[in-house]
Amino acid sequence: MKISTNWLKDFVELAPPIPRIADRLTLAGLEVKKVETLENPQDVLFEIEITSNRPDWLSHIGVAREIAAVEGLSLKLPAPDSETGRNPPPGWKINVKDLEGCPYYTGVLIEGITATKTPDFMVHRLAACGIRSVSLIVDITNYVLLEYGQPLHAFDADLLQGKEIQVRKAKSGEKILAINGATLDLKQEDLVIADSGHAIAIAGVMGGKGTEISERTRNVFLESAFFDPARVRKTSRRHQLSTDSSYRFERRVDPEGVDYGRQRALALIKQYAKPRHISAVIKAGEKPGLKVKSIHFRDDEIRATLGCEIKSTQVASILTRLGCDAKQHAPGSWKIGVPSFRPDLERPVDLIEEIARIFGYENIPETLPERAPGLVGESARLRIEKKLRRFLCGLGLHETVTFSLISDQGLDPASDLATAVQIVNPLHHGLHWMRPTLVTGFLGVIQRNINAGADSIPLFEIANTYRSPGKQKHPAEERVCAIALYGKFAAKSWKDAARPVSFYDLKGIVEAVAEYAGCRELCSAKAVRSYLLPETSQEIRMWQNPVGFFGQVAPAVLRQWDIKDPVFYAELSIDKMLAPGDAPRKFRDWPRYPAVERDLSLMVRDEVRCSDLMHEIRALGGGLVSGVGLFDLFRGKRVPEGFKNLAFRVVYRSPEKTLIAEEIQKLHDRIAETLVKKYQAQFQK
Repeated sequence: MKISTNWLKDFVELAPPIPRIADRLTLAGLEVKKVETLENPQDVLFEIEITSNRPDWLSHIGVAREIAAVEGLSLKLPAPDSETGRNPPPGWKINVKDLEGCPYYTGVLIEGITATKTPDFMVHRLAACGIRSVSLIVDITNYVLLEYGQPLHAFDADLLQGKEIQVRKAKSGEKILAINGATLDLKQEDLVIADSGHAIAIAGVMGGKGTEISERTRNVFLESAFFDPARVRKTSRRHQLSTDSSYRFERRVDPEGVDYGRQRALALIKQYAKPRHISAVIKAGEKPGLKVKSIHFRDDEIRATLGCEIKSTQVASILTRLGCDAKQHAPGSWKIGVPSFRPDLERPVDLIEEIARIFGYENIPETLPERAPGLVGESARLRIEKKLRRFLCGLGLHETVTFSLISDQGLDPASDLATAVQIVNPLHHGLHWMRPTLVTGFLGVIQRNINAGADSIPLFEIANTYRSPGKQKHPAEERVCAIALYGKFAAKSWKDAARPVSFYDLKGIVEAVAEYAGCRELCSAKAVRSYLLPETSQEIRMWQNPVGFFGQVAPAVLRQWDIKDPVFYAELSIDKMLAPGDAPRKFRDWPRYPAVERDLSLMVRDEVRCSDLMHEIRALGGGLVSGVGLFDLFRGKRVPEGFKNLAFRVVYRSPEKTLIAEEIQKLHDRIAETLVKKYQAQFQK
């Protein structure tokens, strides 16, 4: 937002140099991003950055009040207008049908405007702040908006149907032609201003074309109101409309400013538009939150929070300059009345923060704390995440960060989105869901890297996924480690050759990650995911408890991102790996006795899982099988259709003695015979 220093001088004396004031405001919390000098007319502009909790800064008077507080100056405000006109306009009335959306609405009928030229000073000040001059009445409403922070709206009274102004919810199927020329389909949740015929404005956002002020306008109905910030925000997002008015209403305007802003506008209209008659104000509802809010705090709270002593006279002066009513009702105890334009002041610590920033953070002496802070240990989750990041980077994967909000692209409504969290009021069009999985974000990253010419894209991310809360109040969050492989494994030296990544590359990484995290007794089983190929979709388990899943992304999903080559994807739950991953590991002494390797070749049906056979071999070994691994898988001429030949290398070792050939062979034969009986395998010696 741009602030004119020429305009500020109407309310507070600015001692040069001007950049010094900008620096002082920034140190006090009101960031001046840029100081710009204008030549014609001469002016200096502050471009300020305003936090969402300080809507009072969205006006020249608000910034002038801050300067007065920081510099220790007095604030001069325009004298309020008496609002001549004792009688309300005959036959006119205001009917607020939604007091929740509009607690307070006021209007004035201005008749017989005789002058339409905007004064030069007003044109220059509006232009300096980025607003072009339109017409006198519109310029005055914009001028008051920038001066007081109170949005106003002027209707051409001759274009209104009837003499009743309604504030209501939009009707089903109702439309409005807005001032910007767009025809908007209104929703029943939208709050509108209407005459006896139809909607003439979207409350707090934008007026309608049908009652727009023009150079022919001679009779005006001027609106000044307080609209519910949440309702304005939702309507603004729903229709993708952001205006100077909605920006202020969303952040809550000062309820007292409704009357002050209207009075200031009427004073300017009487002075420059020279109307024949101005009616009395007609009102509906009550100003919200006008009960004076008081906060009690003590001097020792200031010392405990800031670590220094601030005199009572300074405390009173600072809070008074900020618009508060500061009273010391007992020695060392304060009762502070909070003004209506400061809803952010709720607790004693809020007032202490105000005292600190106006007193000057640079003036608070640096002191060591009175006691050493207690040691805070690193959480188990952070430890395992750090371990996994180092491990995955060591495997050659690149960490990425994707957006938590996604569209429904690539996800199945019946399965993936059935338990997903939907955003009621999304900030970006199309991003209506909180991600139940990271796969769609990864596909977007892969697509962008392919378009940039990359042919090897190994990725991982550690982030949250979200599920609908069910009976809980909040969505369920799960921390996961997601992995995606695309393209080729690059050659590491001149004697190696690049090769495409495969399902088994992903499976190996998944198993390695799980084992590195401390998981034991791993096995896999079939799993169903809508975005994975059914024949490759698998679930990895630890002691038969699911830890994650992996597989090849379905080609139909890849086509939505225009990805032609296979993508392999996995998700592992950090939370489910947390307990074994954080458990202390015991040192196991180096083996003292030699190992003996024996091969075991079996022919089994295709549906028999290799992991089941390996688990069975370990169980049958009775502690003497120290390792088992598959080294060959064969399907061919000598193997009947529907069967496969598996060759395992079994490592036998005893922690207590050297095994002899006879007992090894006896155990080896018993394992083979059991597998033959249990899995109908054909054993080959």
